[in-house]
Amino acid sequence: MARVRRKLGKGKHYDALRRENASLPDGMLARLVNQKYAVVGEHSAAKLCHWAGESLRGRGECYKSKFYGISSHRCLQCTPVLQFCNHACVFCWRMMPERDKYGDVKGFAWGEPEEIADGLVNAQKTLVAGFGGNPEVKRTLYLEALSPKHVALSLTGEPTMYPKMDRLLSDFHARGMTTFVVTNGTLPEAVARWKVLPTQFYVSMVAPNEKVYKRFIRPSTPGLWKKYLRTLEMMPEIGKKTRTVLRMTIARGVNDGDLEDYAAQIRLAQPHYVEVKSMVFVGGARSPERGLALESMLKMEEISKIAEELAQMTGYKLVDFHAPSRVALLCRDGKTEKERKITSVR
Repeated sequence: MARVRRKLGKGKHYDALRRENASLPDGMLARLVNQKYAVVGEHSAAKLCHWAGESLRGRGECYKSKFYGISSHRCLQCTPVLQFCNHACVFCWRMMPERDKYGDVKGFAWGEPEEIADGLVNAQKTLVAGFGGNPEVKRTLYLEALSPKHVALSLTGEPTMYPKMDRLLSDFHARGMTTFVVTNGTLPEAVARWKVLPTQFYVSMVAPNEKVYKRFIRPSTPGLWKKYLRTLEMMPEIGKKTRTVLRMTIARGVNDGDLEDYAAQIRLAQPHYVEVKSMVFVGGARSPERGLALESMLKMEEISKIAEELAQMTGYKLVDFHAPSRVALLCRDGKTEKERKITSVR
């Protein structure tokens, strides 16, 4: 029997959000509701990570847990910039507003950090509430999940566009929460103004050179590659104040070549860690116009080989793997390897 597709944008939850949020286009808000995003204010959202649910059920932890000691069931996956990104990566799985797909954002104003932090933490409590009656979930884990201890500002959009990011980080840190910020590196001037840095500062390394960048990352304006390189130049200094990571997302036949160019970026940025990861053929990455397929994903052994080659080129150490996520971890040296598990807010 053919599967009945539920019409988007119908229901009490959508109607309540529509009354509270004036800026999101109707089609975008409807799809966010359908994909179980918890929208907070005009431009923020949380979404329960797959691994948070797996952790609650005792079925394993994500790579952030294996590499850095983050408890998956206490991790708040969120964004303060829901509807804006200056990249349109062909392999992006997220809820990404493609060019002119949903219409214009209207009546928009940036929210205050304290309100966003409160809203996101409360949203996470709502997202995990359904696990309270699940017989697979231990009561202790459920109660812990109601009090998240880590914030991954990585869900969708470009987080450095939020002009009050350092105050948002400060608010989360004051709550005893560790923070990861994942940026595409195209707003170095914004990062330079931050008075507070995240516990771990990520920059997405998604192209070996500008030619690949323009074709497959599809920047919205000229000059973003140069800004990305400027962020890499800033990373050694940032690394004196907090932990730094270059995160690769690789798709077969897209950006999986020219490893020496990637190695040059690693040498320029000198991050504490490099994550070498395959793209995942889910969500937006499955859109036919992207030109990808299941075979676009690299196998774990292929990721391991690339990681080994990069280690040889840069002097980094290949120290760990998370096969379910198809990701490998490189550490800059023995010291960063020894200190990779996060135990407190920095």
